[in-house]
Amino acid sequence: MNDVTTSSPLAYVTSTQFCNWHFTPSELITLRSDCNATALKRLQSTKEVEIRSNNNKNMNNTSVVGLDPDQEFKIVKHYVYLMKILFDKFTTPQLPNEVYGFAATYFKRFYLNHSVMDFYPRDIMLTCLYVACKAADFPIGLQTFISHIPRNQERYSYLVLNSELFLMESLGYDLWVYTPYQALTGFVIDLVAYQRRICGAHSDSYLLENRSDAQLVDELCKDGVNLINLWYQTDLCLIAHPSQFALAVLVELGHTRPQLDVEVFVRDELCGCDPVQKFKQHSEEEDGDEGDRKPKKDIKCDPETRWQELSSRLDFIRQTINEFQFVTDLGPVGEEEVILDECRNPLYNIESDEYAQAKSKADSLMAMLE
Repeated sequence: MNDVTTSSPLAYVTSTQFCNWHFTPSELITLRSDCNATALKRLQSTKEVEIRSNNNKNMNNTSVVGLDPDQEFKIVKHYVYLMKILFDKFTTPQLPNEVYGFAATYFKRFYLNHSVMDFYPRDIMLTCLYVACKAADFPIGLQTFISHIPRNQERYSYLVLNSELFLMESLGYDLWVYTPYQALTGFVIDLVAYQRRICGAHSDSYLLENRSDAQLVDELCKDGVNLINLWYQTDLCLIAHPSQFALAVLVELGHTRPQLDVEVFVRDELCGCDPVQKFKQHSEEEDGDEGDRKPKKDIKCDPETRWQELSSRLDFIRQTINEFQFVTDLGPVGEEEVILDECRNPLYNIESDEYAQAKSKADSLMAMLE
């Protein structure tokens, strides 16, 4: 559908984000199932090798302990929440919201091509946040970054430093991310201006009456940003245009503030269904001498069609949010976390013997090349 909520739709639809990282829900299921199957196959192969090395001829009991795709998704969701907690610890300096949007998107993308059973999410989470600071044009030194981690700072410094390039490669070096934050701010400003214009200076709405435009904009943006950060646990950053993501947040804010008539604003102002707007657009098309006008290719659908398409899309997003189980607190360790500790790939665990042997072999090869 046309991205009717964006003033310059080509900026997004021609981006690497749209071309490489925009999916349908069914495509996400397939990608995650494939990653999960690959990881389980690795576990199965490792189990069989262990049995053979122990001279155990009983190959009947080769079942392995592993996670299913839903459990993997639950773990990813949990670490998106943990990432937000760590993000909030950065008060000196305070990180821009875009950094969290970049990092959460990186994290979600990474686990479309990799399994949590191969790459531990805590390590990838930290690397995503560190790389996001650079990509969002807010670079901070590694030591400053690591100082915000409560413990094992030397270990995580090593991990982040040695995982940075691998993460960027896994993301196809598509590091710029279109986030909903800026779009939300624009929508909020337009909404407040629209309400002032429609209701006039003496409005009956207490929302407009008891505060200035700037105060109302700040309040709506603050609450909207909190919703965006929460909704990054879902797949909206992978299946929805950023402007639609932002608009869905605005509509959600409107449900708790019915005096703002957000849906009327979206229908009449953004989609152009207001009769006054229709007349104005028609008048502009009729301006000028008839001989000077050139036939234009009509690439836009009519306002009613735009509203129907956008309304359908917003309903889909709202249904996704209503059906989603968000992580909102640090509860006890779940069953999937226990399983993850049992089936974690030792080759990527710096505390394992397998990792130490592989690193020693790699260091020896590098020494020979020198």
